[in-house]
Amino acid sequence: MATSLYKAQFALKICENHDKKELHAYCKTCDKKVCTTCIKEEHSSHDWETITDILREKKQSLPKECKEIRAKKLPGLKEDLQRFERKIQEEDTRYEHNKSVLNGSRQRYIDGINKLFDDKIDVCQQKSEAAKQKYKDKHEGLKQKVEYLDMMTTALDKDINTLPDHDILDMEKEMRDELEKALSYSADKYTSTTVFVPGQMDMQVLENMIGEIHSMSVVEMNEIDRYSDVIMSIKPASETNAWVRVKDDRHMKFLDRVGEELKVMKTPGLDLITSRGGDIVLSEGEKGSISVLTQDEKTITTFDTKPLYPTFISKTENDDILVTLRDDGDYKLVPTSRRIVQRMTLTGKVLHTYEFREDGKTRLFTWPIKTAENKNEDVCVINWLSDDSGELVVLHKDGRVKFTYKGDGLESEEFLPCDVECDVKCCILLTEYYSRAIHMLSSEGMYLCKLCQYEQSVPTVLSIYGDNLWCGFYDGKVKVYKYSY
Repeated sequence: MATSLYKAQFALKICENHDKKELHAYCKTCDKKVCTTCIKEEHSSHDWETITDILREKKQSLPKECKEIRAKKLPGLKEDLQRFERKIQEEDTRYEHNKSVLNGSRQRYIDGINKLFDDKIDVCQQKSEAAKQKYKDKHEGLKQKVEYLDMMTTALDKDINTLPDHDILDMEKEMRDELEKALSYSADKYTSTTVFVPGQMDMQVLENMIGEIHSMSVVEMNEIDRYSDVIMSIKPASETNAWVRVKDDRHMKFLDRVGEELKVMKTPGLDLITSRGGDIVLSEGEKGSISVLTQDEKTITTFDTKPLYPTFISKTENDDILVTLRDDGDYKLVPTSRRIVQRMTLTGKVLHTYEFREDGKTRLFTWPIKTAENKNEDVCVINWLSDDSGELVVLHKDGRVKFTYKGDGLESEEFLPCDVECDVKCCILLTEYYSRAIHMLSSEGMYLCKLCQYEQSVPTVLSIYGDNLWCGFYDGKVKVYKYSY
């Protein structure tokens, strides 16, 4: 069929602009066949050759060009075909997952609404029972008065002429007193009515409660392939530049998005961030201190963290810092072990220490590694339990545990998160070693999807600045994505 299609196309030898003019030449400038009139008019200044000459050249060059396309271009295009096929399958899987999550949420809301209505019904019953009891008490009291008055009036009416004078006076007084009490029940206009007044259904509020459906875009803009060891930290300083630390390299590299090293800073520091004012905040684990430097690397202040060693740091919404600190022990904890996350100001003032659960005894962390603060002020902490397992612990700002994520619901039982970041929608992103993926969670800890998954590379670190997502890998690569909703 392909051959017959080509024959049909080559059979068109007549110019479409000039009737009955044969297409006997080829304009190289416009890459099209032309006739003699075309050459004299709109193609007069162009580079052209006769069909015979151009075919002679093509017959010599085309076989080589075809081989190069098959050898160099088609493999990549076929890989792209497979990639798109995987994406189609992923979208089917993602749709089924989203539908499952929505149906799960639907059931939770239905269960929650049913509980609310059941609670309201219970309250109605309690109020009605209380009102009935009051009516029962009044009924019983009036019944006794009526029966007594009936008996007394009958006795007085019957025995008025035979009763002693003093008894008649006493009974008459008692009758009037009892009648007054009985009439007081009738005078009591007490009314109790239990009424359920339905609230106003606000569909917008309901929709906000259910959640939103977003179309997310993660587009790779650049790949930087100049390092050969694990990327340990990436901290963007602007839309276009980021500090990068490579394992076992005692230098922090300041890169642009295409990978050019704009600055190299020699330091024993493991991690750094830049403040809103542009100052550099450096975690110096070996020294047991944190230093604040100017942009030209002059020290502004240094504050001591001994006997604990700071490892990684992150920036909070109000420009404080979160620091992971530990003693020199291993994963085996003893009563004197210290594994903490501290919220500090840039002058070293400790605002909060996260170490124990609400009971004041149970430890929060075995080995806290990376941190991030969500826009709702939740504190997200990567906590390693051993060299090959870990969890994500998310705390309220005051230190109460909000949830713990251990890769729940994923196909693999092995789970080792490496880094954590939060986006503008309060979703939590984390890199995970075994799945070679970036996991996406809701702010409440529900697994949403694998935002990116890699066949060979293992993502280790990530960071968001604006709509740029920087991701570092185990093999030393760095990728920069455009990340947007």
